[in-house]
Amino acid sequence: MRPLAIFDRRRETSQQYIVAKLNATMTQMLFDPQVRQRFEELGIQVSPLDQQSPEALRAYQKAESERWWPIIKAANIKVE
Repeated sequence: MRPLAIFDRRRETSQQYIVAKLNATMTQMLFDPQVRQRFEELGIQVSPLDQQSPEALRAYQKAESERWWPIIKAANIKVE
């Protein structure tokens, strides 16, 4: 048995747990009436619940990259 393989699996599980815990806490916080009111005052729109998961964020980022990358490339836009 390779010790590194065991370490990698534990690390991945730990990362998944941490992301899930942070996401659950943030989602819960976004339901707080004071937080919602303050966000509204600042003009911040809270995404619907079905869009508040790491998977949903990943899908959104992928879709936006696929949408804008051809435009960025065609315009020869570079990071400065």
